[in-house]
Amino acid sequence: MRTPDGKTITFTFMSQPTKDPAGCWVAKLTFPGGSDERSILPIEISQGDGSPVPEAVFEFAGRRLAVRDGKARISFVDFIRGKHESSLWLHRNDFPKPIPGGLTFA
Repeated sequence: MRTPDGKTITFTFMSQPTKDPAGCWVAKLTFPGGSDERSILPIEISQGDGSPVPEAVFEFAGRRLAVRDGKARISFVDFIRGKHESSLWLHRNDFPKPIPGGLTFA
């Protein structure tokens, strides 16, 4: 599997609505043009106000990915292996419970 050369593909994931708007998040997984099984894919995760999530764990594609300064990464291979895993959560130390999310069309 390979993304087309010169064409970037981005998947956008968004938290479910929360009582506290500060708990909302948006995650963008990017497949740069020409990505293949050797690629490491960047994920950018921002808070509801658009600022980067400072520190968290992003549960995605069957993995628990460390988030620092709004950035995480996943290998193309790990994404493909976990593509049918439906759990999608952002675990933050400043919120008592993880906040679920899902794929969106933004």
